[in-house]
Amino acid sequence: MSLQTAMSNRRYRVAIAISFAFFVAYFDRTNVSVLIANQEFTDSLGITGNKFAQGLLITGFLFPYGLCNFFTGPLGDKIGGRRGVIWSIIAWTVLMCAMGLVSNFVVMLVLRIVLGLGESIMTPSCNMIVAEWFPDRERARANSAWLGGLFLAPAVSFPVIVWIVNVFGWRESFFVLAAVGVLVALPMMWRWTANRPEEMAGVSPAELRHIRDGQAKPADPEPVKASLRRLFANYRYWLCVFSYMGYGLGFWGISTFVPSYLEHERHLGFTSSGTFAVIPWLTAAVLNLVGGMIGDRMPRGRVLLWSGGYVLGALLSYLGVATGTVGMSVVFISAAVGFLGFTLAPMWSVIQELTPRGTTGLGTGIANGVSYIASAFGPALVGALVDSSGSYNLGFFLLAGFLVVTALALAPLWRGHVRRGDLAEVPSTATKTEAHHD
Repeated sequence: MSLQTAMSNRRYRVAIAISFAFFVAYFDRTNVSVLIANQEFTDSLGITGNKFAQGLLITGFLFPYGLCNFFTGPLGDKIGGRRGVIWSIIAWTVLMCAMGLVSNFVVMLVLRIVLGLGESIMTPSCNMIVAEWFPDRERARANSAWLGGLFLAPAVSFPVIVWIVNVFGWRESFFVLAAVGVLVALPMMWRWTANRPEEMAGVSPAELRHIRDGQAKPADPEPVKASLRRLFANYRYWLCVFSYMGYGLGFWGISTFVPSYLEHERHLGFTSSGTFAVIPWLTAAVLNLVGGMIGDRMPRGRVLLWSGGYVLGALLSYLGVATGTVGMSVVFISAAVGFLGFTLAPMWSVIQELTPRGTTGLGTGIANGVSYIASAFGPALVGALVDSSGSYNLGFFLLAGFLVVTALALAPLWRGHVRRGDLAEVPSTATKTEAHHD
């Protein structure tokens, strides 16, 4: 029997499970971006007209989320990616229910902070699962699958939350998210995933060979101290960490206020702004998949794709606020967010390749943590500049400029991000291990 006919392809179910879990997680994170454009919600919390306080609800999530990545990344290395995602789902389910019950800004802010703590293990855990379950040549596409939730969540959340708010009220939006997490995302992760393919029942020897023979890392981790020395001494890794800060600031700084920008600056109503705000995220979802496909076709060009997406995103976001028409503003902002989405699959593939086995959680956790700590200031910065200047333009322009700076920081990696010796040799055969479920 040929390799293809013997392939069990269980890794595709794993990709679906983590993709849906990440989708729901980002739904939870972005729902407040929609709600701050709703006066009933802001009146309930006493923050109507206070853009700084509204931005603080986003910052209150992002900063502890980023900070805790430094700790939950290594924790993920110890407990495994599957358990990390499951713990996160349980945490956000409880917190969504709590947020639907409060009417005080300080309490809501505290709950957003705790949500950041609970979800901080998600990204390192998903990176660990992809690094374990997919050969290098499939990794950009696998990353684009789960990272698609980052963009599909806002695309779905804007019209869905607007509808829920208009029909039932803003509190019910939190309860719906809690139900989806515990009733759908949790069972999928429980039944369809394992930390490693060797631990999953039904993974055929052919699929295991396909995965392990296609990975440049050995099947078993090297000593932790050696891995850490190799990771921390690699300047290429640190350039990637710095560059990812540009994405975080640009994404959260711009995306947080897209509905409010369309409503207040472009004079669209709450329902219309929620509808038009879907377009940037649909564009990003499509270009995210395109970035994954091109990233696997051009593995040596992944860093160039990353930098180029940043520059295009910066230019288009500038044009989005500079243009005089609503239609062109939506087009440019949509394209800007789309090209930011385009960069993610190649970017995480590069970082996954640069982190030795056994330190993937730590390496991706540090990168994600640094980015989110930086991005935590984006919404509050834009909000403060809007309050002081009465315009969104200055905040958006500053974020676009930083995107360009972080794109240029990757220049030393444009000719290749992995040198001989940075990774172990590809093993000739995979270890045949009796499959069993975790």
